[in-house]
Amino acid sequence: MLSLPNSVVKIAKQDGWISAAIGGIYVIYMVLIGSYMCKKHPDNNILDLSKIYFGNFLGTILNLIFTSYFIYLLTGLSSGISNVLIMYITPFLTTKKILITILLVPAFISYKGIKTLGKMNEVIFYLTFIFFLVPMVALKDGNILNIMPVFSSGFKNIIKASKESLFSYFGIEILFLIYPFLKDKKKVTSSGIKASIVAIIIYTWITFITIYYIGINIIPKFLWPVVTVSESIMVPGINSFRYISMSLWTLMIFKTISIDYFSIAYCLGEIWRKINMKTWIYILYPVLFYISGIYGTPTNRRDIIIKLGKMYAIFNLVYVTSIAILIMLKRGEKNVTENKKS
Repeated sequence: MLSLPNSVVKIAKQDGWISAAIGGIYVIYMVLIGSYMCKKHPDNNILDLSKIYFGNFLGTILNLIFTSYFIYLLTGLSSGISNVLIMYITPFLTTKKILITILLVPAFISYKGIKTLGKMNEVIFYLTFIFFLVPMVALKDGNILNIMPVFSSGFKNIIKASKESLFSYFGIEILFLIYPFLKDKKKVTSSGIKASIVAIIIYTWITFITIYYIGINIIPKFLWPVVTVSESIMVPGINSFRYISMSLWTLMIFKTISIDYFSIAYCLGEIWRKINMKTWIYILYPVLFYISGIYGTPTNRRDIIIKLGKMYAIFNLVYVTSIAILIMLKRGEKNVTENKKS
């Protein structure tokens, strides 16, 4: 969220906010595919379906790649939040000390199970709207010329830049793991689309207001330009509103990292059932801590995130689409029947 404007304006210029909106097509597509799988196989998550339609060997390999995707998300976010906190809030702490705390909370939430994870998400969801409303104050100090003329960068560049926004929308894939837990599976599509629209509006708005307030020539000079927007807010009695907005942002990141931690432990528990999920949570902690610490500088981390993100986006699209097509062709019906009997 903090670096999204930087990613899209380098290609789409003042139309970067449009690119941020178009990138949301990815999350809507994932919701539709997930809803289809839920309708056809309400009791089988994507890990089961992968083995059913691709066989145990290939299915397990694909499931491991899918699991590594959540490792990529978690470690990338953990590295990112440590960089931001050191820069703006806790310069007196080392990266290792920050990572220890950052990973401890998600590990505990994951250990408590999916209901606790859901309750935490619900609470923090409402705080997201506060973060969404905060930049409105910058409207009075921005310049409408910063977003003009609209569509001047060209349709090709707008579409190209939308790929840069994908990392912001990553994480929706947990739907393929949790839909069997849902009590009312009929609401998967409606709830998923609503959630997608909320996410698209938030990312589009954050990108728009940053371009509107700072301008495309200044944005590339900041690692996290959205922070600059929060610094424009003046509240009587508060020296800098930055700390309040950063605190809200940190809570949202804790939520996301908790989701990813749960997803990794759950996937590994399903792939290797001799080791239960709670044991995996303990095993994962030092591994995730180590990986999160090797991304390096913020610029180096961003390069890694973008390169891997494009590869994982292609994998996820091919992976879930292939399973959906095989379901449509009913290629694994015999395996589904045998799986239910066992």
